Amino acid sequence: MAEYERLEDLFHAADGLKELIREHPDLPLMVMAGPDACNDYGYVSCGYVYAELGECLDCYPGFDEERIYTDRNAFEEDLADNMAYDDESGKLPEAEFEANVKEKLAEYEPYWRPCIKVYVNN
Repeated sequence: MAEYERLEDLFHAADGLKELIREHPDLPLMVMAGPDACNDYGYVSCGYVYAELGECLDCYPGFDEERIYTDRNAFEEDLADNMAYDDESGKLPEAEFEANVKEKLAEYEPYWRPCIKVYVNN
């Protein structure tokens, strides 16, 4: 009988993920596939799996319809950059501009949704 190479790196115990789900059964999962997980096939098995508690901005911010934000600092930077290009906001004194950014950030506060983030990649 022929001996074939095993696919052990594609099977995961998922102990960390199981523990997060047990501890936070009310939180939804957000699965994020890395660039190496994508190809021409319908589904891809992934050799890398990592899970953590996190949060996600549960709306499109109006300035980037292709990005899903899971990091508040990155969102604040992008929001400020976007506001800086606005003719009115970009010409404000720095203190007033920063106050406007903080005010705009507050509008998004209800849209930050807790979740369990699952990262997969190859």
